[in-house]
Amino acid sequence: MEKIIGLQIIVFMIVNVNGNPCLKSSSECQEIRMPLVSNELKAPLVAELDISAMNKQLKSYISDDIQLTFSKDIKDMVKSEQNNLKTSLLRDYASKMKTTKEGYDKKISSIITNLQAKEGKVQEEMSKVYKNLTTSEANFNEKTTDLLSEFEHKQESLKLEMLSEYSAKLQVSHDTNNKQIIDLANNLKSQLANLSRNIKDESVEVKSYLQTQNKELDEWKTKLMETIKDAYAPLMFNMFKDCSYMTEKQLKSGVYTIYPNMVDGTQAYCDMTNDGEGWTVIQRRIDGTTNFNRTWNEYKEGFGDVGKEYWLGNKYLNILTSSGRYELRVDLVDTSNAKTYAVY
Repeated sequence: MEKIIGLQIIVFMIVNVNGNPCLKSSSECQEIRMPLVSNELKAPLVAELDISAMNKQLKSYISDDIQLTFSKDIKDMVKSEQNNLKTSLLRDYASKMKTTKEGYDKKISSIITNLQAKEGKVQEEMSKVYKNLTTSEANFNEKTTDLLSEFEHKQESLKLEMLSEYSAKLQVSHDTNNKQIIDLANNLKSQLANLSRNIKDESVEVKSYLQTQNKELDEWKTKLMETIKDAYAPLMFNMFKDCSYMTEKQLKSGVYTIYPNMVDGTQAYCDMTNDGEGWTVIQRRIDGTTNFNRTWNEYKEGFGDVGKEYWLGNKYLNILTSSGRYELRVDLVDTSNAKTYAVY
């Protein structure tokens, strides 16, 4: 070192930068010797430095003290920034969620309003459709009633027409038979007149001729009565529509032929004792000898033994009940012979 003229006071001090001790072992830590000169001597400050030792201690300080201090501060700062960022993100997310929820609520409210409006329109349309269906049903029922009424009217007209035609044929047959009888009577009168004029002269022959003519006349009358009986049987023996028309004849209970349509006859059991009226028995069950588990067609036509157990037939029930007002009487007898009935 350069020598300075004058009195020199050399002070040796051990300096630790920033007051931080060496963190390494004592063998590695070296002192920094700095000779200082008082400034009161008006001499420059002179220091002796061991640069290599100083560099080592600076490196140790930087690597140990500063790095550790800054690392901790940086970590704390990063953690603080992370917490602040998380808080900011959460606030932003909550704000966006709130905005999104409000938007969804508005959309859902709008959708519900639209659905309610559409529901009202659908209800209105359904009401119109139901009203139209009710009107259509009423029109259909009215048309059906008109068709049924027209059908019944045509059915009654057809019955009357058939009866009229049948009566006309009977009348024609009756007129023809009357004409034949009148012609025969006139012929007989003429023959008898001729015979009377010749009776005195030919008495024997007249008697024989008269006997022959009487025999032929009896045979003709027999054949004529058989023909009339076949043609007028329904009228001669009365065509009863049902058993109630037989009350005036004072008939007993039993099997009779009735003519529900006044054309075709069918046998039925007539009860002439209950209430003093003629009841047409439509179903009779006594001892279970007849099987009533039958087909629809059998119930339509009727089945069984009229004298015992039988079913009259749905087609006859339809003809009777559609042509007038009837009562239904149900008579029941149990195994102890207790009787009861009901009338509808």
